[in-house]
This record gives sequence, C-alpha cells and structure tokens, in this order.
Amino acid sequence: MIVSFECKFKTNRENIERILQHYGLRRIQTSLYAGDLKNDERKELAKNISEIIRDTDNVLIMPVCQSCYSKKEICGRKIKFQEELYKVF
Repeated sequence: MIVSFECKFKTNRENIERILQHYGLRRIQTSLYAGDLKNDERKELAKNISEIIRDTDNVLIMPVCQSCYSKKEICGRKIKFQEELYKVF
C-alpha cells in the first residue's frame, strides 16, 4: 500500500499522519507512506481520512500487489519496512 497526500493546513497534515501511523504505515518521504493493509483496513483508512480532509486536500491510496511490492528497489538511505510496522487498534 502506498499513500501520498497534500494538505494546505498543518493541522490537517498532522491528523492524516496520525491516522496513517495508527494503521502501521511507515513514512518514506514527507508526504509518502507505505505499508501492508488488508482490503477492509484500506477501506476503513479511506473512510477515516475522508471524514477529516478539506476541499483543498488530496490523498492518494494506492494498493500494490505483493508480487510488485516484493520487487521494490531502494536507492540511497535504507528504508525498513515490515519489521518496523506496528498497528494500533
């Protein structure tokens, strides 16, 4: 799962970041998160984000199949994925 977002207001950006971290997604870049979510978790995530965003915000939630995800390549600083993901429910 890849999630990218753009928010005009800092408070909304922080709220979205909290939600993404709640679902165990890991920050890759400032407004880019990645992680593994089941389909029902993805739908719940989209619902929760939809409830707080404003008209000026946009959030892209892009499912990535396991086969494609396993082919990821990292250049530069090492990014730890699965071993550092924690879901809080």
